[in-house]
Amino acid sequence: MKPAGTDRRTRPDHTTCPLCLSQADWALSGHGRDFHHCLCCDLIFVPAHQHPNETEQRARYIQHQNTAENKGYVDLLQRPIELLREHGPDIRRILDYGCGPNPVLVQLLHSAGYDAVGFDPLFAPNADISRPFDAVISIETFEHFNTPQDELRRILNLLHPSGFLAIMTMLHRGPDTIRNWWYARDVTHVTFYSSATVAWIGKAFGLNLLHCDNKRLILFK
Repeated sequence: MKPAGTDRRTRPDHTTCPLCLSQADWALSGHGRDFHHCLCCDLIFVPAHQHPNETEQRARYIQHQNTAENKGYVDLLQRPIELLREHGPDIRRILDYGCGPNPVLVQLLHSAGYDAVGFDPLFAPNADISRPFDAVISIETFEHFNTPQDELRRILNLLHPSGFLAIMTMLHRGPDTIRNWWYARDVTHVTFYSSATVAWIGKAFGLNLLHCDNKRLILFK
């Protein structure tokens, strides 16, 4: 059977970028999907008609070994906490945006003395996010966004005007790297950012980029 996205007759050559809304070009087919590349913001994304549905997403997320017993995962979560402690010593109230089925980050934040809340559209949709937060942390979530512009606007509306946004998502190094990139094999990963995309987001949304390690950890204010 031919993988989805490889039929030239049904594949659109151009589509709208879900981040900057510019015209984006088809870049390649791989991992059973098509990948488009936006020359304006450097986002690489899978077209909406090839995104997994909610049931497929949920089934994939519960397979993740993101637990408090996973030392590697816990160590990973400590990095944005340390970054926020360095840049925002007065931070008290933090939102974990996309906490998943196991809100380990919320537990770590509580242990560190923060007032923390976990929100997830699938696993914690009823979390109280009615009051603004000093910081939002989003760990391995941005790559799942179907409409990243809308999600960014929603996140920023949850922050105090001087709040912080910490993001962890693997940054791509160009369309040519997608075909052999393990990160692009996950069917729930549909949007891929680069250092150039990060810079575009800062400029477009009026954010001050405090940190970007050019791999996966980003901090805006």
